[in-house]
Amino acid sequence: MDPPNVLWFAGTYAVAGGSYALFGALPESHSSLWIFLAALALLLVYSAASHGLLRHGWWVPGGLAAALAVAIVPAVVVGFLRLIGVWSTHVPITDFNGCALAVAIVTAVAGLIAYWLTRFSFLYFTVVTAILVAAQFLAVAGGSPSGDDRATAALVTGGLIVIAGVFLDAFGRRRDAFWFHALGWFSVAAGLVVFIVEPNGHASRGWIPMLIVGTLMVIASGPIRRATWAVYGVLGYYAPLLHYMVTSLNRNGWVFAAALLAVGLSIFVFGMLIHRFGATWGQRFVRRPPPRPDYSSWSL
Repeated sequence: MDPPNVLWFAGTYAVAGGSYALFGALPESHSSLWIFLAALALLLVYSAASHGLLRHGWWVPGGLAAALAVAIVPAVVVGFLRLIGVWSTHVPITDFNGCALAVAIVTAVAGLIAYWLTRFSFLYFTVVTAILVAAQFLAVAGGSPSGDDRATAALVTGGLIVIAGVFLDAFGRRRDAFWFHALGWFSVAAGLVVFIVEPNGHASRGWIPMLIVGTLMVIASGPIRRATWAVYGVLGYYAPLLHYMVTSLNRNGWVFAAALLAVGLSIFVFGMLIHRFGATWGQRFVRRPPPRPDYSSWSL
């Protein structure tokens, strides 16, 4: 990523934060009306900016302006629901809130529409994030939610998102698939961490699957050429082994030090194996479509 891209993306995050700060500064009287009007105005401004930038060949800034428009969609929907008096005050993390679920779904749909219009891959960040949030809202629909319910929702939804990313990869859309892999595996990792720290459960139900999945991800990262798999895989491989070494071995003894060295060496050596044989493994086990021209070299 070059300096202009860094500034464009950082500016986008800052503008999004400033936009929501603006909503909090609106007058408290008739706040629903003010929020709706302000959010709708910003949505139109960012959409028009995206259209104008794209027409003049500014692909990355135009796509980021579209992402800003999608980021304002939740405020528009919440303001509208509050204005017509149907917004629920239930906290969606602890109690089911159908309105909040509707906001997440509308945001995901808006992200898909924006991607269809711009073909800007970063918009899948908003789509996948909205889907993950919606899954957490659904996890509390059955009554009093537990950590297990939220962890299961994170695991299932994250796994399905990763599978969607694999299918995108299979059709040669690697740039679009990135956010499905990055956020899908993040959701899976978060679910396993909840299983580890949940006081009513046994920590091994999180550590053991993490070790197994992490090892498989490290092995698969070479043939599929996905650095995101390698990053999450190394964390999933190293963290459980470190946990068991800390809890089972004397941290001041030579056995603990030797075990740490062995684990680190195994990661290093496997990196060498992937570098040497990863392309061969990929040609043998992974079928890929013919390469497509990439006209988006300026993006993230």
